[in-house]
Amino acid sequence: MAQPLAASSPKWLTPGRVAAIAAVLLCLLVLASRLHGAVAQARTHGAMALALVNEAPMATASAAPSAASLPLARAATSVDGILAIGLCEGLACSTLFAQEGAARCEGHFQWPALCVQLPSPSDAEAVLSVAYDVRPVLLSAFLDSAASLALFGGVLWVWRRARGEAPSAEARAPAPGAPRPPAEKDALTGLLNRVAFETALARHNEAEALSTLETDGCLMYFDLDRFKFINDTHGHIAGDQVLKTVSERLRYTLGGGVLIGRLGGDEFAALITDVSSRATIETICRVLIEQVSKPIPIGEVKEWVGLSIGAYMLKRGTLTVGEMLHRADLAMYEAKRAGRGRLIFYDDAMEDAARTRAQVQAEFMHAIAERQFFMVYQPQFDAVDRVRGVEAMVRWRHPVRGLIPPEEFVPVAEHSGQIVPLGKMVVDMVCGELVALRNQGLALPYVSMDVSLRQLADAAMVEDVQAALQRHGLGPADIEFEVAESTAMAGQVSKENATLKQLAAMSFRIAIDDFGSGCSSLGRLVDLKVDKLKIDGMFVRGIGQPHFNPALLELMITLANRLGVKSVAEGVETPEQVRWLRQAGCQMMQGPFFAEPMTHPQLVQWLRMHEDDDGREGGIWAPTRPLEDADAALASRPPEGVTV
Repeated sequence: MAQPLAASSPKWLTPGRVAAIAAVLLCLLVLASRLHGAVAQARTHGAMALALVNEAPMATASAAPSAASLPLARAATSVDGILAIGLCEGLACSTLFAQEGAARCEGHFQWPALCVQLPSPSDAEAVLSVAYDVRPVLLSAFLDSAASLALFGGVLWVWRRARGEAPSAEARAPAPGAPRPPAEKDALTGLLNRVAFETALARHNEAEALSTLETDGCLMYFDLDRFKFINDTHGHIAGDQVLKTVSERLRYTLGGGVLIGRLGGDEFAALITDVSSRATIETICRVLIEQVSKPIPIGEVKEWVGLSIGAYMLKRGTLTVGEMLHRADLAMYEAKRAGRGRLIFYDDAMEDAARTRAQVQAEFMHAIAERQFFMVYQPQFDAVDRVRGVEAMVRWRHPVRGLIPPEEFVPVAEHSGQIVPLGKMVVDMVCGELVALRNQGLALPYVSMDVSLRQLADAAMVEDVQAALQRHGLGPADIEFEVAESTAMAGQVSKENATLKQLAAMSFRIAIDDFGSGCSSLGRLVDLKVDKLKIDGMFVRGIGQPHFNPALLELMITLANRLGVKSVAEGVETPEQVRWLRQAGCQMMQGPFFAEPMTHPQLVQWLRMHEDDDGREGGIWAPTRPLEDADAALASRPPEGVTV
């Protein structure tokens, strides 16, 4: 996995300053080298002088012009740089050679001389000192340093000209009133914004590909799961806090060598370069999902978000930036559709699916105008096999493509917002067909239909439903709305929640669909005053299987009974499932074991066949709530002989 890199360089460490520092260091290095050479020269000449002195053993410090003075003077005069030579024996010192105006050394440095002292190998008390002229050394070092500085200055000037940099910060600043260049950082998270990320991605894409592998990088597209729920529940300030926390976790996990940007809302992207292994990306994303999904403190509570990831293994120069982002986005969409909280790599088949979705979206409004949609109905039974109502489900019969399954067009309608006009048409069709049934003496107590998050967010939904009921002569007791568990658990102050409460206050039944597949709050269930909990079919399918664990299913049925609402088991297929559910106290069931979904004409025939099953005259079922009230009263009556 990519490791975090060191922090970026300080802002003051500009290329110009780096060059200047390097030039100064080079000058100091040249000076030190010259001085070191001067010391070596002085030691060499001092050793030669010491040898001449040792050849004249009669010479002493008291004899001023010793036997060694004349040859020593001739040798010293022929050497450039020696100013003076002195000899000390104990406390007695004498000058053996000195140029005009020069003095014998009495320390380590005596301008303009650098003093070097050498002990005599034959006399422990004798020390020879050489005064070496440093002026030529300093002049040579100065000339070399000047040449180096000129070279560095020329290189820096050429580089700045090539980069187009202004000579100063003041010159770079825009003139008053002039438009400022766009910011590169996202103001909230500090990551690259969309424009800056796409620009950096373009630079990477245009760079020469050095790798011979099939891929040389991975573009990842991230989308947060449950972010809208947090925004609606805790407000936008909490949402901003979540985005900041997620950004920090992305930065920490991916490291400084990875390009990360916020594309907008709760969508992010990252580019990992020089990686060709899907296994590596899978490892990174597994850690990413784990890190991002950790609890986030919000006030006194802790919330969490998930991460859906789409990945595209890219090769530089083969696609445009827009095409690469599109492919990573398609993979992210499939990760969302596959259940969220996972990584999916781009596949060419996703392009076909995307074109199909685009075609569906393009033809959707025309299909509504042409009324290509129709309803199918599936009966709902109580524990003694009485029909209590039917669930209405919409289908699309395309004139060319035939029957289009709902899992293909409903997500497209949700994503595009076209579910709102479709829902309005569905309410009108259901009301019309319910009235037609009753006019034939087959009056159902109610019809249940799905309502989506987008529909609940529509300000005109309640008025549209009231208008449809009034148009067909029906009332709220004739209609039940099924809301997905994730939708019902939206925030307390959300628009969707307000619509649900308004519908419940108007006496419409509210059922929580796919219960157990999401994340429910008991407080929300009580607050919404729901009438039914429809248990997701995945729990029912496990009944009778070798590793079936009844704990969750029993818990949901008991919860519904304790809350005083109906429990409805979906997807019932076998007699064994029916027996188990009845023994567990499940009050209603729905599924292929009782009846498959059927069109309106098929429903009429089916009801004709079963109209006498409940023993009521004319096949007219009484309204559901009076029946339920009677059942509840009977269940609450104490056994004979028991005093309450």
